[in-house]
Amino acid sequence: MVVIGVERHSLGWLVRCQSQRFARTRNWRDAFVGHGPFLVDELDGSLHMVHRQFCSDGLEWEDHYRRKVRGEIPRRELDVEVERLLGLGRRFDALKAARRAGGGFNPADAVRFVDAISSGVQPPSDLVARLPQPDTRYLAIRTYSGPNPEPADWSPVRGSASGPGRNR
Repeated sequence: MVVIGVERHSLGWLVRCQSQRFARTRNWRDAFVGHGPFLVDELDGSLHMVHRQFCSDGLEWEDHYRRKVRGEIPRRELDVEVERLLGLGRRFDALKAARRAGGGFNPADAVRFVDAISSGVQPPSDLVARLPQPDTRYLAIRTYSGPNPEPADWSPVRGSASGPGRNR
């Protein structure tokens, strides 16, 4: 396999690889199929492959990656929307958004939820548990290495570690 493209991504760098023959001919008969790009994570240098299905089907693999690999908890869309409406002075619309979110909130539940968001704290766990949960189906992200910290003597100017016999 050879690298046929590198693109900056919000998570790091996406590295696209293909067969040497495809790189020369650009004929799809010479292409490897079924694999996706490699992701070099900008936080720790780890290397992962994202399955092609998640890149081409429009699925939001970035959120899954953040949750599964980095252990980050993405903000709920409802929280963001309620904050936006409150910022516009539209509390009643924020209450309606909380009620429509699919958690079966009654008016008192919606008030508790919106009050928590407006106070800058996490909404009560009993309400959060009732909201629709993100899709947790199988996600094909394979980790090949990492975390890969920079060597202590790494120099971005020279592009490699310094030492006897190097960079001469």
